[in-house]
Amino acid sequence: MGEIGNGRALQAGPPGAYSHCSFMRRQRSLRAMQILLRLVRYQIWSLRATWPPLLLCLTALSLAWLSAPVLPVGSVLLATGAAILVFDAAARLRQAELIRAEIEHIGCLDGSALSVFRQARASWCSRRAALAAASAAGQGNAARQLVAKWGYRPWHVFPDHAFSARSPFLRAGFWKSVLGMRQ
Repeated sequence: MGEIGNGRALQAGPPGAYSHCSFMRRQRSLRAMQILLRLVRYQIWSLRATWPPLLLCLTALSLAWLSAPVLPVGSVLLATGAAILVFDAAARLRQAELIRAEIEHIGCLDGSALSVFRQARASWCSRRAALAAASAAGQGNAARQLVAKWGYRPWHVFPDHAFSARSPFLRAGFWKSVLGMRQ
């Protein structure tokens, strides 16, 4: 038996037994690990939802840096485009959170969840955000099958009708969506 500062003997329990304090410490550390795991999952999920505009942003910044000595005006335009893409990444994250919440509420890709998911099909960034949201909600396979059924493939990176008179680049609604002003 060991001694504690006040002279009382320290009682040892049977092997493998935990005192109440060690049990509580273990419970707190398990809760902390669960919170950390949830945070890491959210970060990974949010990166999956926003990687297209972030990748385009990094590309624009790289081109701006490379073209600065040769074409200063071009580098300013590319840097402006990169700033717009940061807003687009934030808008895609909000859109993905909305789609995820709707799919989790309904439990599958039917009804209003399908309607919200369908609204994201016109552009590559929106489709990627919607697919990430569906995957996070446990409906990834159904979402991928639905997008493939609509005829979209991984190489469809431009918005629908991008090179026509009905180009979304010429519409205010597209830019409001990109800048996160409308959902």
